[in-house]
Amino acid sequence: MQRIQYSSDLKVPQAEIHLEELFDFLLDRGAVPDAKGIHMLRVSGLWTPTGTCLMLCPDATQTALRVSMPDDSDGFLSLALQWRSDWNKRDPSSLPPGWMRLEFPSEAANEAVKCSSDSQKLINLENTPSQQVPNEDEKVGTSRSKDASTVPPAYSPAPTSVRFNLSSLPSYPHVQIRYPMYEYNTVPLGAAAVPLGHWLAPLLLTLSLSNPYPTTFLTLPPFLQVLSEHSSVPCGVLVMTKLLSVNDVPEWETVYPSNVLGVEAHDSFIVQQQAIARERILPEGQRKEAQKLRAQEELSAMSRQAMRKLRERTEREGRREIEAINSPKLDISLVMNAALGALAGDGLVINPESQDKEAAEGKDAGQLAVEHLLAGVWKASTGIDYLENEWALKTCDMLNRWRDWIDRGGMNKEDLRAIIKQRRAFCGAIVLVGFMTRVYNKEKTDGGGLQGDVRECLRVWKKVRIG
Repeated sequence: MQRIQYSSDLKVPQAEIHLEELFDFLLDRGAVPDAKGIHMLRVSGLWTPTGTCLMLCPDATQTALRVSMPDDSDGFLSLALQWRSDWNKRDPSSLPPGWMRLEFPSEAANEAVKCSSDSQKLINLENTPSQQVPNEDEKVGTSRSKDASTVPPAYSPAPTSVRFNLSSLPSYPHVQIRYPMYEYNTVPLGAAAVPLGHWLAPLLLTLSLSNPYPTTFLTLPPFLQVLSEHSSVPCGVLVMTKLLSVNDVPEWETVYPSNVLGVEAHDSFIVQQQAIARERILPEGQRKEAQKLRAQEELSAMSRQAMRKLRERTEREGRREIEAINSPKLDISLVMNAALGALAGDGLVINPESQDKEAAEGKDAGQLAVEHLLAGVWKASTGIDYLENEWALKTCDMLNRWRDWIDRGGMNKEDLRAIIKQRRAFCGAIVLVGFMTRVYNKEKTDGGGLQGDVRECLRVWKKVRIG
């Protein structure tokens, strides 16, 4: 026991806490990161000025977390937390850090339960394969509201969105989707099957990293970074797939004379007229024999000419394919708009002009198209509307082919023919690669912006002291 003589001797010791857990706690309650303050912490470290704001209240008017005076912190960062209970305005539809919501196209929202005759339009959530229902400790962000009691247990409205967790475990370093759950107007319906394939999770992570505020602290996988660095497309391939016209790209193919056939036809006509003139001066019997021989010779010449034209056309097509593969490459950002226009023209992605201002606020055409495309990949890979979204699933196969020709050092004829045959999938791959290239370039140029600053601070400051 120790006697305290002055009130200044009575101090509450600072508590030690993991910085990532503290950020998760505040972000889960709606706190807004202060971009300038977090960047200052990343640059200055322990020399960050006292009072620097790191987190703001939900309406961004007051400071919630700031840097405090180092009170014998022994090299630890000292923080001060000021949180009021009236700032907690989260509801069951709010998502915690690390979770993401993928909105399905608006057509799915209109397929509500009407009567038993429309049961073929409904989704039997009880019979969904490979369901993963989280236990009590894993039900983060999946609280069920009172409106969910009106949803039938077996058949439910067609989901309008799906929520899930994006994470990477030490034993499995790749990004994975965990605890997916379908929603109807943000009301949970039931656990969903984890989509098959290895492309959807990193693509969803790319979409999450495009948000202005951090929703996850993960980084792009290495294979996506390699794909982003080799995102250019030969201009000849774009012309052969009719995404761009010949006038929009540099010269890349051999131009053959267009009057060759006319000259050959004229020469054949002259020879024919000369033979007919010689036949006229012959006697009757010799003239018929000469006409018969001339007809046979013309038929043989016509057959040889057709075979020669076929051989020349085949050689030119093969030469054109090689020239297209080796043609000058265009940056993916210049090609992305053409691919978006092609997909929007076919009605495969949402046209941003047809969206209401609230739905499209803060999102450009590329982000809207990526959301629509990834929603199609999710539906097709989980068996919902497979036929309508099969093209989106083939986009992932096109990404596999894209990565293969990067590993080989270039495209081959087989790749080119597959691209021409699956033009829609190629357009979808261009949109996805262009979008991830834009996110990767942002990460590389400015250090990832706010998300990069948060990740770096969490890497440097594992534990902090708060008081």
